Amino acid sequence: MQYDYIVIGSGSGGAAVAGRLSEDSQTSVLLLEAGGRDRHPFIHIPALFPHLLTNPKTTWTRKSEPVPGLNGRKMYFPSGKVLGGSSSINGMLYIRGQAQDYDDWRDAGNAGWGWDDVLPYFKKMEDHEHGENAAHGVGGPIAVTDTRPSNDASFKFLDAAVATGIPRIVDLNTGDQHGIATVQGTIRNGRRSSTAQGYLKPAKGRANLTIQTQANVTRLLLDGKRVSGVEYRDGDGAIVTVQAGREVILAASAVGSPQILLQSGIGDSAELKAVGVEPLHHLPGVGKNLHDHLFISVQTRLKPAYPTLNQLLSNKPRMAMELLRYGALRTGAFKLTSCEICGFLNSEGKAARPDIQITFRPFSFDFTSKGGFAFHSFPGGTASICFTRPKSRGAVSLMRENDGLRAAIQPNYLDRDEDVQGMLRGLKILRRIINTEPFAGYLEGEHGAGATAKSDEEMIEHIRDNAATIYHPVGTCKMGNDEMCVVDDHLRVRGLSGLRIADASVMPGITSGNTNAPAIMVGEKCADMIRGERNR
Repeated sequence: MQYDYIVIGSGSGGAAVAGRLSEDSQTSVLLLEAGGRDRHPFIHIPALFPHLLTNPKTTWTRKSEPVPGLNGRKMYFPSGKVLGGSSSINGMLYIRGQAQDYDDWRDAGNAGWGWDDVLPYFKKMEDHEHGENAAHGVGGPIAVTDTRPSNDASFKFLDAAVATGIPRIVDLNTGDQHGIATVQGTIRNGRRSSTAQGYLKPAKGRANLTIQTQANVTRLLLDGKRVSGVEYRDGDGAIVTVQAGREVILAASAVGSPQILLQSGIGDSAELKAVGVEPLHHLPGVGKNLHDHLFISVQTRLKPAYPTLNQLLSNKPRMAMELLRYGALRTGAFKLTSCEICGFLNSEGKAARPDIQITFRPFSFDFTSKGGFAFHSFPGGTASICFTRPKSRGAVSLMRENDGLRAAIQPNYLDRDEDVQGMLRGLKILRRIINTEPFAGYLEGEHGAGATAKSDEEMIEHIRDNAATIYHPVGTCKMGNDEMCVVDDHLRVRGLSGLRIADASVMPGITSGNTNAPAIMVGEKCADMIRGERNR
């Protein structure tokens, strides 16, 4: 069978591409998703997202290779395994990043990717709670709403951060993030606003859009230097081949996209030969430039007089009552994003570009062995930081195992001392905030492994032993024009025709903050470029 366009992956970028291309009734689009439908009830109830992160029905439960900078730990590396991809399992924070992030992309040779260029696409995808203005749009597929903090501890943390000198701002998404605010989230009427709900649900009735779930792509089909189609394994294990009359758009994530390219013989020829894959197109940058946001938390134990969401989340009867309230009114704790307070600042105390993201959650937890959350029974809050512009770089490669191939993920966290020092400065900032009034009046003490870490050396060791990913991997098929770039500024794979990439893997540098909104923007811009070229 042949379609004009085949989109691989229904996540943040892929759903946007498929939804927009199928708006043209004269164009046929096939969307291939390796996972299933977004029917799991926890997907749509915002506060239950932690239960999705370790569920193999909703999530690819990958782990990295041992990471030297994390004292040999393997890092849990999940991504969405349902329609909507990671936008269906994430913490729903809506963060665009700094204007300079995109200007850096433009200045590296990617014309059309500066802040002023991408802002219209952010506005196009939004249906913003506060209406249309210079920074925001309405009527788009993705709802953006304010989080209204559920607990006094969140307000006290916000006030304490302001007392340390961080400015209070209203909107983190104008291009200048310097300051602290309540967060914006991708939530509509108390329910998650994923790309599956925003782009695909309204398009399901279109005769020109075919959505195929349980379609695990095994390779791209090449006719010389043109990508002509896709081979995938369906839910019954049968191999299916489909042809693309115009283009294939790969949007399978920062792990999945390079994996599919490598399995198809597109990558570094020597590395492909070493694992028994016939090289068909030498492109040495495939899988390289992997980077991600790492975070470290300060778990706080609060005084008994100040209950937090711990008492709700760890108590089944109370949780059931709150769930009934949510079901009836779409209010309460179950409509919240993964955090309530978010801020950005320069960790060296300069008025320069922020390099630290701060978040606060009115609950505290321990990570389980599978990477999920185990909530504490006492009142607690979690303050976290990440160094938003890491310098360390890793890779996604293929590894032969049990007569087959799998993705080997080496994020190489904390390989560069700049990242270590940035995390250390951020940890000190967190401690200064929680020991500042009015939050200090709530504080009984720090809790957990880092509580006794006082010296720089002890804090660095704590970071290496306990830091975790915020699930923002990018960069493995980076955009640009040097020999390690995989796509050009129109997202076309270098040296091949008929193939583009439209997900977080194309980002040459990670954005400052959560990557869901930028990945959707990439999908919007990709669809617009395709339509523009076709019309010409």
